[in-house]
Amino acid sequence: METNNMNVVNVGPILDDLLTTIKKEAIPEYVYLNRSATALHRNALGIMEDTLPEILQLLGIRSLMVNSSYDHTPLNALRIDIPEATKEEYLWPYLRKDEVIRELQALFRNCRMVGFDNWAAISSASSVWDGLLNDVIKPLERTDIEFLFYLGDPVEKLSFQVGEALDIVSDFSLNGQVTFALDEGEAINLWKILNGVGKDASLGEQTYIDLRRKYYSIFRTMDIARVLIYSASNALVFTEKEQFALTRKIVDHEIEVAPDARLNYIVGFSTGLALQLSMAHCIALGLIVFGAQGELKTSSDKKDLIKYTEDWIADLHRTATINLYGE
Repeated sequence: METNNMNVVNVGPILDDLLTTIKKEAIPEYVYLNRSATALHRNALGIMEDTLPEILQLLGIRSLMVNSSYDHTPLNALRIDIPEATKEEYLWPYLRKDEVIRELQALFRNCRMVGFDNWAAISSASSVWDGLLNDVIKPLERTDIEFLFYLGDPVEKLSFQVGEALDIVSDFSLNGQVTFALDEGEAINLWKILNGVGKDASLGEQTYIDLRRKYYSIFRTMDIARVLIYSASNALVFTEKEQFALTRKIVDHEIEVAPDARLNYIVGFSTGLALQLSMAHCIALGLIVFGAQGELKTSSDKKDLIKYTEDWIADLHRTATINLYGE
């Protein structure tokens, strides 16, 4: 596949489709387990949402989409005894108990999608995710789980640690589809590490083509379904069959870097995957939830998502008019 062949997706029809999706009254097939949820409730997209069990937070998981028939009460009841002096990177041996493995396997038998936390921010991430994959997920022999990984900024990590992390993330592909997500700054820092370029070295002026080639090389380094790289104005997707760019609605910087920004995005992205929407639709739905909740600085209602989507559509029409007739 040539790296020059980047399709620019017309986001207008996608937003029109998503307005219909958002207006649905309920999506009863799934429950969304969310780190930020405090009680069982129906979220703005019509999916029941509940608190993420504490043990999953120890595993570096932000959220999961599970079948509504799954009962996570036994998972909530698990109590893990971890000595205070234990270093974070050595957590898995204390989690690798028969009852824990049993309940985690019950969870992943019913899991549609799982979103992980920033790898760079969790010292135990590589060992815990490797243990989760080999001891819990692989024995289930499933090949249809959607995994979403965030790298975070790898600039303070050693190159062998980064290489190990990419290998572990790629290994999850044996059990489903892996999306590896980075912002443009994280992507450049990762490219530098993979290519032996010092973290403080200047790359000079980078054209759009230069950046795309670097991003594509990251995708080729890994054995996964897709790499998602986003800037303040675009989301770029690299897969084996296609590359495409989707224009984003511009948001304030404080929304972009808010503590729950990625968690908010995953709510919409996960819902799109659960509904078997196209990847472009999933990304746009994630951006809608992310943007609406970021602007409100609180949980959004259905009407808020509708308004945000309609405003985005209006912005597109306004831009098209300016381009056609001038200011």
